[in-house]
Amino acid sequence: MKRVCWLLVFLLGSINLAVAQEVYQAHTHVRLVSEQNSVVRGGTFWVGLDLILDDGWHVYWQNPGDSGLSPKIKWHLSSGINAGDIHWPYPQRLNVGPLTSFGYEHEVLLLVPITLDKSFQPSKDVNIYASVKWLACQDTCVPGKAELNFLQPIVTSISDIKFNSFKTLFDQTRQDLPQLIPCITSHAALDGNQWRLDIQTPLKRQGDIIFYPFRDDVVEHAAPQETRNVPYGYQLIMTKSHLYHVDLKALEGIAVNPSGWDGKGKTKAIVIQAPLKVVPVRIPFFIACLFALIGGLILNLMPCVLPVLSIKVLYLIDRHPDSKIAFRHSLVYALGVLASVWALALLLFILKSAGQFAGWGFQFQSSVFVVIVALILFFLALNLFGVFEFSAPSINGLPTRQAGYKASFISGVITTIVASPCTAPFMGTALAVAISQPNIIGFGIFTFLGLGLALPFVLLSAFPFLLSFAPRPGAWMIYLKRALGFVLLVCVIWFLGVVGTQTGLVDFSKFYKSSDELHWQRFSSTAVNQARHSGHGVFIDFTAGWCINCQVNDRLVLQNSDVVRAFKDKGIIAFKADWTKYDPSITQALASFDRDSIPVYIYYPPGADAPIILPQIITPGMILERVNNHA
Repeated sequence: MKRVCWLLVFLLGSINLAVAQEVYQAHTHVRLVSEQNSVVRGGTFWVGLDLILDDGWHVYWQNPGDSGLSPKIKWHLSSGINAGDIHWPYPQRLNVGPLTSFGYEHEVLLLVPITLDKSFQPSKDVNIYASVKWLACQDTCVPGKAELNFLQPIVTSISDIKFNSFKTLFDQTRQDLPQLIPCITSHAALDGNQWRLDIQTPLKRQGDIIFYPFRDDVVEHAAPQETRNVPYGYQLIMTKSHLYHVDLKALEGIAVNPSGWDGKGKTKAIVIQAPLKVVPVRIPFFIACLFALIGGLILNLMPCVLPVLSIKVLYLIDRHPDSKIAFRHSLVYALGVLASVWALALLLFILKSAGQFAGWGFQFQSSVFVVIVALILFFLALNLFGVFEFSAPSINGLPTRQAGYKASFISGVITTIVASPCTAPFMGTALAVAISQPNIIGFGIFTFLGLGLALPFVLLSAFPFLLSFAPRPGAWMIYLKRALGFVLLVCVIWFLGVVGTQTGLVDFSKFYKSSDELHWQRFSSTAVNQARHSGHGVFIDFTAGWCINCQVNDRLVLQNSDVVRAFKDKGIIAFKADWTKYDPSITQALASFDRDSIPVYIYYPPGADAPIILPQIITPGMILERVNNHA
C-alpha cells in the first residue's frame, strides 16, 4: 500500500511538471503545456500555449486582419534556455459586420520550440516561465494576461524521455501548421488594384483557396477572393489593400485548401513566398508586331544566321536565276521560316498552359538539340569550304525550274533553328507581350517575327536591282565563303562546348570569374535577397552557354576593366544565373521580371526595392551610367 501511494505521488508530480497551472480570464482558459515529461541537455522540445475559449469567443492569428491583437508571449528563461518563434496553425475568417479578421474559435494550441544548451548547468528541473497577453472578442473585446510557468526534469539520455497525454493535442496541431512543399511554386503580380497569385501544383483538388497574408497592409481582408482553376494549378484574384504603400519583393502568407495540398489531403495549409512578377508595360498590339518585325530583321545579322543568308544571297549574285522563279522560292523559304516560328510558338503556348515557363531559345537546353544544330552548321561549313556541293534542290542555292520547293522550305526551317539562340533589340519586349497575351494575339506577334526574319531574302529575290551594289562574281566570293565557313566552324566548336557543359563532360566553372577577377556568385533567390538586405547593390546576369548575345556582352562589356573596377569600388555583388540547362528557379526568376528570353540584366541599387532592367544589347557606358547614377 505504501508503494502504491508513492507511485501515485510520483505520477501526479510528473503530470504537474508537464503543465502549468490553468488561468481563466477574459472568457479564456489559458495554460502552458508540454508533450513530454522530461528534457535532455542539447535537445529541443516543444511547449504549447493552450487557449480554450468560451462559446462564441475568439482569439487572433499572427495577422489579426481588420481588427484585433494577436497573442503575445514574453519568456523569462534562464541562461542556456532559448525560445523560438510561435508556430501558428492556419486560422479561419471571422466576419463581424463589415470587418473580417483572422483567428481561432473554441481552442487553439500555439507551438513554440525550446532549446536547452549543452552548456546548461545541471539542476533538478528546468523552469519554463512566460508572461502571456491576448485579446478575446465576441461582440466586445476583453484583454487578458497571465503569468504561467512549469518545471521540466532533466534526464541524461533521449531514451529516458517519455511523452504524456498532451502528445495527441500537439500532433493534431502540427497537422494544421502551414507546410513548405518544394514541388508547389508560386509567383504574384500587382495589376492595378488587383493581386494575382499563381500557384503551380502537380496535384489539383476542387475547392476555393483562401490566402492569409502575413502583413496587414497588402490585401483587403473583407473583400472576396476569387479562385480560378488553371491548367498548372490555381490563380487567386484578390483586392489590393487601401493601406498598401510599399514595394514588396514577394507576396508572403499561407494558402489554405480545404481539400488538401498533398496526395492524402491531410496538409490543408502551405507557406506562400511568391516573388513579385513585374507587370509588363502595356503596349498596343501593332507596336508589339512592329517590334517583332524589327527584331526579326536584326536576327539576320547574328553570327549563326548571317552565313546561311549569305549563302543564298551569293547564289543570287553568282547565278542570276530567273526573277520569277527566285521570287516564288523566296516565298516558300518565308513559309518555312513562318511554319517553324509557328511551331515554336505553339510549343511555348502548350507549355504555358501546362504551367511551365519557357522562352525563346529554351530548346537549346536539350543537349540532343544542340548536337543536331552543331551538325547542321558543320555540314554548311563544309559546303562553304567546297568539300562538297549540294546537288539538286539544296540550301546552298535556289532550286532549278525542275526542282521542287522542298529545299527552299527546309532552308527556311534551318534559318529559324540557327536563329533561335539569338535575341535582337526590340524582340524581348515583343515576345514578352506575345507570351503574356491570349494565344491568338501571341501567334500574331510571332508571325511578324518570322516575317522580319524572312523579309531580307524575299526583298532581294523580288527586286534583283538591290544587288547592283555588289561587285561582279569573282575570286572574292570564294574567300568570303571560306570566311563564313570559319564563322560556322567557330559556332560548331562553341555548341560542342555547350554540350560538354550540359552533360558534365567539361567544367566551365572558371568562367564564373572574369579575366579581370570580377567574382561571380551562382544565382539563387535567397542569396540575392540576403545581398540586398545587407545593403549592397546587386547585379544579375541571366545568361546561357548557347546564347550568342550573352557571350558577346560578357566578353565585351561585363569583363570590361572599367565595369569591373566600378563593381569592386561600389561593393556591387554580381550573380550569374546560368540557364544553359533547365533550372526552374532561374525560369521562375525570369518570369518574375516578365522576361522569357535571354540575355536579361538586372541591377538593384543599394536599398532599392524596384529593379532596373537593362536592354539586351548593353555597352560599358550603359552599365557605368546605371551604377554611378543609382549608387
